[in-house]
Amino acid sequence: MDKIDNLRNEILKSKTFCFYPFLELSTNPAGHVKPCCYYADTLKPELDSKVEDQFVISISGTNFEKVWNSQSLKDIRTKMYNGETLTPCDICYRDGLASMRQRSINEYKNNREILEKVYKTLDAHGHASHTPKRLELKPNNLCNLKCVMCNSYDSSQIAKELKGLAEKFGGIETNTGRFERVSATPGIKENNEDFAGIDVPDWSDNEEIWESFCKILPGVETLSFAGGEPPLMPWVSKALQYAVDNNLSKNINVHVATNLTNIHQSFLDFMPHFKKFELIASIDGTNKVQEYCRFPSKWNKLDSNFHKAKSYLNFDGVKLTTNITVNILNVLNLTDLLYYIEERANEYPYYNEWPYNLNLLYYPEGQSVNNLSDDNKKLAIERLKEYKKKSLILNEFPGLVSKIDLVIQEIKKPRNEKAFAIFQNRIKVLDDFRNINYKDYIPELEL
Repeated sequence: MDKIDNLRNEILKSKTFCFYPFLELSTNPAGHVKPCCYYADTLKPELDSKVEDQFVISISGTNFEKVWNSQSLKDIRTKMYNGETLTPCDICYRDGLASMRQRSINEYKNNREILEKVYKTLDAHGHASHTPKRLELKPNNLCNLKCVMCNSYDSSQIAKELKGLAEKFGGIETNTGRFERVSATPGIKENNEDFAGIDVPDWSDNEEIWESFCKILPGVETLSFAGGEPPLMPWVSKALQYAVDNNLSKNINVHVATNLTNIHQSFLDFMPHFKKFELIASIDGTNKVQEYCRFPSKWNKLDSNFHKAKSYLNFDGVKLTTNITVNILNVLNLTDLLYYIEERANEYPYYNEWPYNLNLLYYPEGQSVNNLSDDNKKLAIERLKEYKKKSLILNEFPGLVSKIDLVIQEIKKPRNEKAFAIFQNRIKVLDDFRNINYKDYIPELEL
């Protein structure tokens, strides 16, 4: 057994190790950098940095290459290997075998080349001589929807709505870019301070960042885009076109998260050019449930675009996945969407990989599934158990069973009364401002 074999065995036994900090950089629309999208914090700069509290690419000359071997990221790498638990990784500790951490283990545990890169990085005290293999980028917050769980950092429409709410009421309080309550203090406040996140910086037009991206792209194996809404962003199409024009696309796996409401033909036509192209459709329900959760989407248009996107499964390497954010607003009717996907799965072209993923909403806490009423909990669990009995997808992709079981497990947890009260107020104010009523969309739901 050599040193790489020993490292692999240590990784398999570890409850904290994750491959992503050794392979990936992730940005949010404001330019803050993280080792993956699930990491609930941002990388911090060196003491001599001009940025006081966090890395923001495009500010003070910071780019992908400089962040890649920052002390902050080197520390994360070594701490994970040494078995230290990191608070920003709590979501993965919670999700266990269904977590992104575990997904990284499953994906890379038998990849000798990656294991050797990890070994060399750890031997160099966390310094990676290789360039990032994975980039997950959010160039800006341009979006056409105001999803109830979302925030102004990820949606320009929510940023616009917060300004409208502040104008109507004189003052509002926000939490992580989400409306929370009406305030007697004028303007938009977060943590008793003026809310800077209302106008999110746009790094997509920064030339240094573009040059840094082009420099490291030849070493990138996985390229992911999220939102805002990537198909609406010129930078995303520019990046995909650059990869095609420079003969790099054949070596790159692409993942694009989209609400699928406004996707155009020219964007879909990028997909066959890449080694693998996964279109991740962010859909939370069918019909009225979808239209409420991801307001103001229209189900008929989304259904049409879904069929159009699915037709590209005829091409080798093209994948369509529905990413469902499971929360108090859609969990009662979750099986309606699962049966919809079930029907599509029985239509050619067929799915070769997971047709959907269940992503339990972690924040805002009041919107999580454990806050259902007792009667609603019973109904939601009954429907999920019935789906488990009937589903052919679960027979074909048995790994999804653990996702269903995780949802049921979370539903059973006790309600967070304080967080739920905040959510109730939030829904009341937002419904009034949008001139809608959740009962017209989700009549069974008790809030």
